Amino acid sequence: MAHIAYYGDMRTLSGKTEDNIEAANLSELLSIIGKTYGKKAQKAAKSSLIVADNEKVLSIRKVSLKSDSEVGFFPMCCGG
Repeated sequence: MAHIAYYGDMRTLSGKTEDNIEAANLSELLSIIGKTYGKKAQKAAKSSLIVADNEKVLSIRKVSLKSDSEVGFFPMCCGG
């Protein structure tokens, strides 16, 4: 199972700071998040800065997950 860390809105919407979810890839993980925590959480997850195994995710479809993968959902930062 992949270890998932939630920050910002994802922490609020899931009600958790961490989770362990069995998913073959990031697309499947996002689908499970939607089914478990609702469409709003799935939308927040997709718009987050996603880090998988210490690498920034540039394409959700290209990320495979292993049983020891670590995924973090971070809020997007902006400023001026």
